[in-house]
Amino acid sequence: MENPEKKPNVGLNYGLVAGLIITLITLFQYLGGIDTYLSPVGFVSYLIIVTWAVLAALKVRKANEGFLEFSQALKVTFTVFVIAFLVQTIFTYILLNFIDVSFKEAVAQEVMNKTEQMLKKMGMSDSQIDEHFEAERKKDQFSLGRMALGYAITCIVSFIFCLLISLIVKRSKPAFNNF
Repeated sequence: MENPEKKPNVGLNYGLVAGLIITLITLFQYLGGIDTYLSPVGFVSYLIIVTWAVLAALKVRKANEGFLEFSQALKVTFTVFVIAFLVQTIFTYILLNFIDVSFKEAVAQEVMNKTEQMLKKMGMSDSQIDEHFEAERKKDQFSLGRMALGYAITCIVSFIFCLLISLIVKRSKPAFNNF
């Protein structure tokens, strides 16, 4: 029996690298304190993941003699997103639920404060705001279930980005060779 040569999973490898990079960003945000943790700096993570997804797709395209079908591009790019966000989600869960629970509580309180300010700007009354927060105060925003739900929603939204990236990087083989 012949043992076929195994191809490396480019999406997995690039996803792990992207995941480690965005996890480091999350760590630096944590080390910067609550204001930094909740700042827009985290959006840099999305740019990094998009970049690594494009690089992964281009690597596969290059390995395929310059051609990459849409479905294959989608598979590679989505794998990068899924793996990268999984690494970051696991790190964040461990950080907030085991390493620094007091930071988790401070983040939850700050998020509620910012949400309250936003609701007031939108014209909600104090009683409506209190009613809104009554149920939220009893929930752990960083429980395994809520973080898994957030991860799932992130993957669904990421799929749209992957569709766009795949449309851009795909290159189909011509139907007829003109040799």
